Amino acid sequence: MSDESDRYYKPRGIMEIITTHTGTDFDALASSVAARKLYPEAKISLPGSVAKEVKQFICLYGKLLQDIPPEKVDLDKVKRLILVDTRWINRIGIFKELISRKGVQVHIYDHHPPHPKDIEGDGGICKEVGAAASILVSLIKKKKISITAPEATLFILGIYEDTGSLSFVSTTPLDLEAAGWLLSQGANLELISSFLNRGLTEKQTLLLDEFLKKAEKKLINGVEVVVIVTQIDEFIGGLSLPLHKFIDLKNLEVVFTLIKSKDRVYLMARSRTPSVNVSEILSFFGGGGHNFAASALIKGGDIKEIEERLYQVLEDKIKPHVTVGKIMSFPVKTASPWTLIKEAQEMLREYKIEALPVLEDGKVLGMISGQKVEHLIAHGSGEAPLKSYISPHILSIAPFISIKKAQELMMEKERGRLLVMEEDRLVGIITGSDLLDAFHRKEEGLKKEKNWHNLKALLEEKVPKKIRKLLWQAGQVAERAGYKAFIVGGFVRDLLLEIENLDIDLVIEGDGISFAAQFAEEVGGKLRRHKEFGTAVLTLADGFKLDIATSRREFYAQPAALPRVEPASLREDVSRRDFTVNTMAIDLNLANFGNLIDFFGGQADIKEKKVRVLHNQSFIEDPTRIFRAIRFEQRYGFTMEDKTQKLIEEALKNHLLQRLSGQRIREELIQILEEDKPGKAIQRMQELGVLKTIHPKMELDEEKKEKLDHLVDIFARFEIFFEEKIKRWLIRLLLLLEDLNESEVEEFCQRYRFNKEERDSILKGRREAGGIVEKLKTSQSLKPSFIYYLLWPLSEEVLLFAIAKTREKRVEKRIFHYLSKLKGTKIQVDGNDLKRMGYKPSPKFTQILEEIKKARLDGRVGTKAEEIKYIRDNFPREGN
Repeated sequence: MSDESDRYYKPRGIMEIITTHTGTDFDALASSVAARKLYPEAKISLPGSVAKEVKQFICLYGKLLQDIPPEKVDLDKVKRLILVDTRWINRIGIFKELISRKGVQVHIYDHHPPHPKDIEGDGGICKEVGAAASILVSLIKKKKISITAPEATLFILGIYEDTGSLSFVSTTPLDLEAAGWLLSQGANLELISSFLNRGLTEKQTLLLDEFLKKAEKKLINGVEVVVIVTQIDEFIGGLSLPLHKFIDLKNLEVVFTLIKSKDRVYLMARSRTPSVNVSEILSFFGGGGHNFAASALIKGGDIKEIEERLYQVLEDKIKPHVTVGKIMSFPVKTASPWTLIKEAQEMLREYKIEALPVLEDGKVLGMISGQKVEHLIAHGSGEAPLKSYISPHILSIAPFISIKKAQELMMEKERGRLLVMEEDRLVGIITGSDLLDAFHRKEEGLKKEKNWHNLKALLEEKVPKKIRKLLWQAGQVAERAGYKAFIVGGFVRDLLLEIENLDIDLVIEGDGISFAAQFAEEVGGKLRRHKEFGTAVLTLADGFKLDIATSRREFYAQPAALPRVEPASLREDVSRRDFTVNTMAIDLNLANFGNLIDFFGGQADIKEKKVRVLHNQSFIEDPTRIFRAIRFEQRYGFTMEDKTQKLIEEALKNHLLQRLSGQRIREELIQILEEDKPGKAIQRMQELGVLKTIHPKMELDEEKKEKLDHLVDIFARFEIFFEEKIKRWLIRLLLLLEDLNESEVEEFCQRYRFNKEERDSILKGRREAGGIVEKLKTSQSLKPSFIYYLLWPLSEEVLLFAIAKTREKRVEKRIFHYLSKLKGTKIQVDGNDLKRMGYKPSPKFTQILEEIKKARLDGRVGTKAEEIKYIRDNFPREGN
């Protein structure tokens, strides 16, 4: 601290004090001086010890600080306390006495993550950025407060120290903007490098040697962690400096160091990955810091016991944020040893891949590259099998390993891809492009948002009690049988979206058929088994159904072969699904009941409202997923993730939809047209080029958009008044086919395999709807009987299509009058009545009864007696 502090301090009246944490580092020092720019009447008082390098800086440049020793501050006169770079009461020395003191305001400027022990402030800004100095500098810049070049140098020194010269993953845009502005204000990088890039003292060098000798690598939950346990005779100042040198030298991701000195253990931690929050981990030892750097001082502890406790905490708290398994492509396109070279060439070109793994009976024999295949083709070996040309040298990695480790392995071996293996079985492949995408993708998970880790409360809120009991019983049965039971698929997705969906699919790790039989015994109901697929359907007495399946993988013995189905883990089972939002599961086993299982970031994509495909070959393997992506996007108000949209565009460019049967396209099209509001989905189909692929003349113009929107209201009105189930898809399809002529519509129906009834409805709708509109839109009065006999031969779909074709209110009114009043008109007399009246049975009976119906429709008769009188007056019996 400055020896000249008395000169600057003259006690008077109300006092404002700026302070920070003990063990003051450069960020704390810089933040204190920056805070004084915002509070010009305030005095700086450092609460206790300072870091060695900071002490050296103050010796040289103490005039920047002008601080007061804490023992010279009259706490009774302090009315405002400004805390920087900390919120912990046990780190601010004597100034903790001011916290909660009546009449004292506390303003806080801090960049550390929140903690239960944090001081609550009356003002200031707390924000998770790389350095506290960045927050204060941004305010100085915003308020246009001038700073000197030396001040700019100190401020950038604080930012550079806490962000690793802007290289740590904790660095944010605010840190970069602050540093850029400080450089424009004259910050001197040459000066700060002398403090940041310091050489080691003799004792620090010896400690670095100890680190190198005693460092042990551990793989914990897929993350490589280095732990160092050592002992020194006497305390060495600046312990963090040799630790930083060690990390830089070895290019390490996560390091924990335990150093025993006399009766104290110094625990230091550094992390370069968001999946390891060292502040949270060291909080179990009474320490703290921020996510990427933290420390703890433990007095009187046994270092061996502390080490054991540390490993326990690491096992519990380290969660790999992104592992190889989360970003790998699967299923892998493979060849067999007997695949011909020319067939391999076709596969490589079709799927746009650069190499093929070669498998025999599920075992990886080696790889063959696209370059090798092209060379063999050029030399006339296209008809030869791959067997003699396979390279047995493969590089593999496990799916639970972090992507950082995968990158290091690929760099070390200079390979562009890794096979992902699980127990000698190929489960995926990862390329440099996959890694690049993953490193630039936003972090998965739902930080600081609603906790979806356990969904028990949400199940209780959204699912009827009877079904919750059923799910609990499923967990009990599974546990007794030694199995694991999960809910999978759309139910989980919709539960998180808080959309009602009681269509429940259970997946069993074990024997699904056996579980289903035991479950049926427990709860009753009728069981239908499908042993060849490992599935069953349980129908309860009240009609409620549960689909039950064995978790399985699909194994391809060779390209283009039909898959063999084998039991597998839950992860492999859900990996076969289309989009990440459909891969989540809920654990039903009693110990973990309600736990959400999310291997592929589905909950993050729900939070971000993204439709994300699981792997690059997804649309190649099943182009109908294009329709489903559009349907999910529009149904839930999501948007397609960029890579997913590019894969769809590529699939359409390669005409993959044309490979589908007409019937499959018809089924997907009907599902989209049956949505409550399909207008946006159809618009999206047009934007992507799907409509043109279905038919070149199919187009959604503004007029059709308006008609589709109007149909939503028409359907709502129809469903309020009538119980009949209508084919909404057919009416919407009629609108989309308006630009086609009749022969093109007939060809369309044939191409997409519409059945006779559907084909007749489509053609009849086109022919009749226009004529109906013309006859009904007249302003002249129309008899009800005329309307009845005009509309009676037509289906509800054709009538509603006629309404959509025109915006004439008169037409809509007359059609709905027919549907609600006229259509159900019945007469009371029948043929038996005519016989009793003396009429002889003849074809004339039909004419008489129809005339009576007309009379009733037009209001000329209303009772049976009136009908009989009308018959006698207008149809005299023969011979009378």
